[in-house]
Amino acid sequence: MRRAAEKPYVTGLSQIGIRNVSSTARDGYVDAREMGSDIQSVRQFRKLGVEGMLDRIPEAARYYLTIDIDAFDPSIAPGTGTPSHGGFIYYEVLELIDGLARRGSIVGVDLVEVAPDYDPTGCTSTLAAQVLMNTIGRILYHR
Repeated sequence: MRRAAEKPYVTGLSQIGIRNVSSTARDGYVDAREMGSDIQSVRQFRKLGVEGMLDRIPEAARYYLTIDIDAFDPSIAPGTGTPSHGGFIYYEVLELIDGLARRGSIVGVDLVEVAPDYDPTGCTSTLAAQVLMNTIGRILYHR
């Protein structure tokens, strides 16, 4: 995210779903804030609600959406290297993505940190596939 923020064509970053900032990662967190990143924890997101969070994101812009699977609660996404309680549930993320697709153009998307070896049930991979499929659907629907 830091490297993206350094690019002259990136006008802002919204980082939503941060839960744990270790002492070794604190400098990066502080630097991101100083560079203008809007960083909201899951708890802050829930206080704002989907529409409140969307109000913090510029309207009619072009968005690159990167989804880290560990932003989801490990009860639905255990297959990641850094599971942490208190994460997003499925519909919170879908509603946020739908809102982004309504208010601007999602021009790219990636989903990272799925670790199938840590999830013998396969539910994390299924969740990742569903999120990506629904993201593409929302993009096309709102065009």
